Amino acid sequence: MNNQPPSSEQRQEYRLNSHETVFIELASASHDGQQPEEILVSQSVDISANGLQVLVNQPLEMNRILPVAVSLEDLETPINLITEVKWIIADETNEQWMVGLALLESDDTRLGEWKHLIAQRLLDTPE
Repeated sequence: MNNQPPSSEQRQEYRLNSHETVFIELASASHDGQQPEEILVSQSVDISANGLQVLVNQPLEMNRILPVAVSLEDLETPINLITEVKWIIADETNEQWMVGLALLESDDTRLGEWKHLIAQRLLDTPE
């Protein structure tokens, strides 16, 4: 387990402090409908064009590919994205984990829209 997030010098883009609801799909529903999907509801700490930092109440596996839906306050429907777990920091005292999720390209997501919204938010952010 990588216990350290990248330092601010290693980050490739600006990050926005933003507390959005993030739905992480841990398991898909079964094809026969017998097994429901398993969703972990979490909160973002910061967001960028290429990733999210989220606070979760259970550990996630490093390098795991996970579909997420981010509910942004200025949109009616959540944005579906595909992510990869890049780092994890445990706060076992509070039974929480800070997780770094990198966004991945995928035809079934709205990654282009996400990047546009992040760029717009950066433009609208006072200095």
